[in-house]
Amino acid sequence: MNIGYIRNSRITERSNSISTQKNLINEYCDRNEIKLDKILIDEGISGSGEKVKDRYGYQTIIKMINEGRVDNLIVISISRWGRNLGEIYRSVELMEKMGTKFHSVKENIDTSSIYGKFTLNLLSSLYEMELGLIKERTRDTLRIKKENKKVYSKIPYGYDRVGDDLVENSKEEKMIRKMLRLRNSGKSYGEIVDYLNRNRYKNKSGNKFSRGNVSWLINSRLKENYSYIG
Repeated sequence: MNIGYIRNSRITERSNSISTQKNLINEYCDRNEIKLDKILIDEGISGSGEKVKDRYGYQTIIKMINEGRVDNLIVISISRWGRNLGEIYRSVELMEKMGTKFHSVKENIDTSSIYGKFTLNLLSSLYEMELGLIKERTRDTLRIKKENKKVYSKIPYGYDRVGDDLVENSKEEKMIRKMLRLRNSGKSYGEIVDYLNRNRYKNKSGNKFSRGNVSWLINSRLKENYSYIG
């Protein structure tokens, strides 16, 4: 089947109205000798990633592509198909896998052509770059929060949460200093765990200490040049 897809985010949107998109899709199909079987419409719905589940037309087409029932998908622009780069790339990758040709009228994209395949590769590169940038920003945010003693993950042993701030838990800090002294005296991680559990000390989750808990606490504090004196 040859399917047209139309989406506008606001029912009052004129430049990308339903009738405008229908005309452009039909004209494109006539020029390229594609017999259009059906047009599916998502009206008044954003193309952002979090709204994709609400787009009945979009979801119907994805299901049809997965079933191998779509030969050509025609939209007036990539932005009408979606605004989330990851979602766009994954869907076009699915089309490539299932033999569906993706056509975008305004960008003049046809994934069966050399230029179309280049565009697909470009989307892939942009998507990978976006993922890398997100990871980098996340790492920077976590580092800054950690340096400023802000909550950045689960509350670590030795701290309590007050609003978005981490404040020292004196009882737990005292226990960390005890662990460091035991380690400095030559005790193994296993021996330290045995000592803690024998004396019924609990980790942040209220469970027994494990070797992983103890080694992480000790090594993270040693990296910070933490003093165990006192």
